[in-house]
Amino acid sequence: MNHTKSKALRFEDFDVAFNEESVENLFQYYEKIGFLYPEKKALLAPHLTTITKNWKTLLEGKEEFLWVLTKKEVINNTFSSVSVWKQSNYGMQAQHLVSNGNPFLSLKVMLASSYKAEHHFTKKEVNSSQNWFRPNNRYAYRVFASMYEKLGPKKANLRLFHYLTLPLQSIAVSPPSTDYEIELVTGIDLEFINFVRQQYGDVFVQAEELNQSDILLSKMHQKYQQYGLHRYRSVIKFRCKKSRKIVSSAIINKAPLGINFSFLENRTFYIVDEGIKAKERLAILKAMNAVVKPYFQDFVLQFIPIVTDEITSASLEILNANFSRTYMQSIWMRSGFSMWFDHIHSFLQRIEGRRRVKQAS
Repeated sequence: MNHTKSKALRFEDFDVAFNEESVENLFQYYEKIGFLYPEKKALLAPHLTTITKNWKTLLEGKEEFLWVLTKKEVINNTFSSVSVWKQSNYGMQAQHLVSNGNPFLSLKVMLASSYKAEHHFTKKEVNSSQNWFRPNNRYAYRVFASMYEKLGPKKANLRLFHYLTLPLQSIAVSPPSTDYEIELVTGIDLEFINFVRQQYGDVFVQAEELNQSDILLSKMHQKYQQYGLHRYRSVIKFRCKKSRKIVSSAIINKAPLGINFSFLENRTFYIVDEGIKAKERLAILKAMNAVVKPYFQDFVLQFIPIVTDEITSASLEILNANFSRTYMQSIWMRSGFSMWFDHIHSFLQRIEGRRRVKQAS
């Protein structure tokens, strides 16, 4: 492939299978390659029937809410896949990039998914993409961190999050805090938007669609309900009664179980003013935990999946949350789609060059 501009290509040029692999076979590949390792499999096992059903339902839906792109090389017995799900009204999340050691195939499926998002959907259908990767994954960090450097802060965002699970039973039952006012955000709320923008930046606000009138994802939820599933969001801001300032917010995502094997589809963002001191931060988090808890009473895993900053993470551990791992959230807006494609394609070109040299020798 000698082109560097996605507009000069067709989807067929990538020679990638789209939604052709059965969910059962895909999960078998996950396990064989080691992506579905024993500890992860043990966590998923009691719910694997439900998770498999959820994947099948979304893959078979006419809206293409879930994509699975796969590529194989029979000669080398190599395999690579990536799944992409429509996590919001206008946003895609690429995830589960799985390969048994062939970066050429991995880049192919990434490029194909990028091409599809840019050329098979309009801006009104897909306006942003994101993925989550472990910062200690050197290959992913090399590819996606350097992507952010090229696109810049107006088209992309790269942020480190701590991922924790907070067992519902560990949240102390106590009277509601009298120090904070709790307000639901149900539409465009400039105060809320400005608060989140100050903490996480404008690209995060845009990609998570926090500046949209349908902040609760009601349109998406209606479509999911046609298949007996759900996808909605609740947004809460916490105001200090004394200062009258917003001190924190909780963005609660609810989605079909296991679309992401780390349950990021049900993540709750805990966003706390970075200037808050430790003692007050604990008080705020106690109030947040008590308020968020009822939203997860129907969650089969009986914990709150939380993503937050490092300082807030340490405070949550004091309040019985279990630290799981660190993630990088990588976001790129549609204005950067072509640059993202070219960036990934540059890695592919280097590998293709080495493959040609090897074949010729």
